[in-house]
Amino acid sequence: SGESGAGKTESTKLLLQHIMNLCKGNSQLEQQILQVNPLLEAFGNAQTVMNDNSSRFGKYIQLRFQKNTVRGAKLSEYLLEKSRVVQQDTGERNFHIFYYMFAGLSSEEKEMYGLLDPSLYRYISGRFGTQDVAQRWKQKYQEVCNALDMVGFEEQEQVDMQAILAGVLSLGNVAFEPEERNGSVKVSEASRGWLKAAAVKVNVLSQLVCCVPCSPWSPSVSCCCLCADSRDSIAKVAYGRVFGWIVCKINELLAENVDPEVELSEIGILDIFGFENFAVNRFEQLCINLANEQLQHFFNHHIFQMEQAAYKEEELPWETITFNNNEPILNLLLAKPLGLLSLLDEQSAFPQATDKTFVDKLNSSFKGNLHFQPGRGRILGFSIIHYAGKVQYTAGGFLEKNRDTLPANVRGLFINSITPLLSLLFTGNCCGMGKLQDIAHQTLAALWLAGLLIFLCHRQHSLMMLMERMYSANPHFVRCIKPNSQKEPGVVDSQVVLLQLRYNGLLETIRIRRDGFSWRPSFEEFAER
Repeated sequence: SGESGAGKTESTKLLLQHIMNLCKGNSQLEQQILQVNPLLEAFGNAQTVMNDNSSRFGKYIQLRFQKNTVRGAKLSEYLLEKSRVVQQDTGERNFHIFYYMFAGLSSEEKEMYGLLDPSLYRYISGRFGTQDVAQRWKQKYQEVCNALDMVGFEEQEQVDMQAILAGVLSLGNVAFEPEERNGSVKVSEASRGWLKAAAVKVNVLSQLVCCVPCSPWSPSVSCCCLCADSRDSIAKVAYGRVFGWIVCKINELLAENVDPEVELSEIGILDIFGFENFAVNRFEQLCINLANEQLQHFFNHHIFQMEQAAYKEEELPWETITFNNNEPILNLLLAKPLGLLSLLDEQSAFPQATDKTFVDKLNSSFKGNLHFQPGRGRILGFSIIHYAGKVQYTAGGFLEKNRDTLPANVRGLFINSITPLLSLLFTGNCCGMGKLQDIAHQTLAALWLAGLLIFLCHRQHSLMMLMERMYSANPHFVRCIKPNSQKEPGVVDSQVVLLQLRYNGLLETIRIRRDGFSWRPSFEEFAER
């Protein structure tokens, strides 16, 4: 755990390399496991103002062993930041893979996928980079292709996957205009080429995104805006399905091939997206920061509460060490029925509700709460005093993202796609993904936020099962500390470091390790020594 840009993903890769080396690291399976992280980085990471290679999803890697030999691995991913596909703030980029494709594909391949100059695409904001950056992306693209081959993706699967990604970019350039005769909306004439490049039938998509009621939430929203929202929803769900399919394929290819009755030991690595505080913080930042609150609470429970309870149980002379308990913040966010998430779900269920009515509800419900502050000025929002500091959230889009609406007949559109993989992703035959297709985003968010629920592609782990696993395991905490805020190598800003040591509770952790009993051999180990 740690701030965005503190080195969590790099630490995860080093830890995996270390474990594979301890296993001798020579088998094909071990080499495949090492290729998983760079593959996921290409599709799940992006440049932000805090980190040039920021994880925009959480992952849990389970390594399974038999007699110190790795026999299989399983990957779980959760809460991919799909909104990044259609919108990025100033100084940020879309997911890496889009830029890698433009830099790495040959002219013939770009023509096959219908890709033109990258500056033309709205979803990547016309930003590409210098020649040096493009050369580096070209190398990264080759690494992705090598990783796909190493892990075991077939050539046609790779072609279909890139065709879908190219189609997503083309879809983003589809614009709409009013129909003069009846006041409805149609795809603009200038956009029909992009629509064709998106590899869908013009009349089907036109019906899909244009036959939207003109005022489902607010009468002031124009039909053209609603059509654009539908277009973006299609792009997000398509990218999300591709990402989920990649994870499913990885799990199929890395699954252990042993007798089911053989008991395997396991090491799990949880690599979570870091705490974020940008100039503009949205729904995604709230979700990310809440997950970090949960992990900090889990850390506090093990390092302070369980540790000191053991000392008292053994009747050891001990002066209690106090720590910054973030439970009140979790109650503010997760309590039922009046926590922030519960109020968000409640407002999302009302067709007439708006982001303003949601903020008004928060202001009245949390008046006087030490960890909540109403927004100031003209910006519609609120602030939360997190364990890592105060974060001001912009409330615009909260209800829409929590509802995550998608036109009802979108599944039929994808099933009838001319791209075989895209059709497969929506038929329910791909790694059990059909079981997940109708689960509402708000339910998913509420579940994982309530306890870092990891959503598996083959089956859904209940909150109870996950928490039992986390609390019954023997956890080791890797606390990543960011040396400076400028993304500069070799520079240590002592104030930045000290702030992190304080809010992470590491100063108290040092004290409990120094004054306490950090090494506890078993009776057998002690007697043998």
